[in-house]
Amino acid sequence: MKKITLGLAAFALAGSMMAQENRASLGLELGLPMGDFGDVYGFGVGGTLGFELPVGDNLGFMAQAGYITFSGKDISVGPVSVKADAAGMIPVQVGLKYYFTDNQEGFYAGLLTGLHMQSVKTASVSSSGSVEEKSEMKSNFGIAPLVGYIVGENIDIALRYQMIFAKGAKVTGTGVEETTVTNSYLGVRVAYMFGGR
Repeated sequence: MKKITLGLAAFALAGSMMAQENRASLGLELGLPMGDFGDVYGFGVGGTLGFELPVGDNLGFMAQAGYITFSGKDISVGPVSVKADAAGMIPVQVGLKYYFTDNQEGFYAGLLTGLHMQSVKTASVSSSGSVEEKSEMKSNFGIAPLVGYIVGENIDIALRYQMIFAKGAKVTGTGVEETTVTNSYLGVRVAYMFGGR
């Protein structure tokens, strides 16, 4: 009997959630790298697909996935100058929005968390002594507090501070040590939300 009651409650909850206005969105992403990340990479641009599900009067669950590319900068070490390759990232994140007035209108604050996947070039020395470059996909955990505003019924503008926790290398007196670095950027998303409230 307990299983039947729990099953009916879950079915009723799912039905009430589906009755609310789920909305998809398509957004333009702009990113300004900060700190050490900004020393190597320039302005970023890309796009994301989003989905939002209201889960109460003022709360919304959101999911976003897309692609952002950051241009590489010229890096100078003494007399040598090298151009960094562009960095392409695939962010896949979920989170919550809290609306200060009513669901899917006006000002909101939120938090996104998930993965940023990035293709990274690595170099290795072969047995013949030649240097070989290969690309590998790395996934790094990210978190982003954000604020935003819904303009009218369909335009969602959000500003977030994206932090990506990645593995890096630090040169010490005894060699090279692996360390965790925080790559961060200030991101702006301007999205069109499909459907109405």
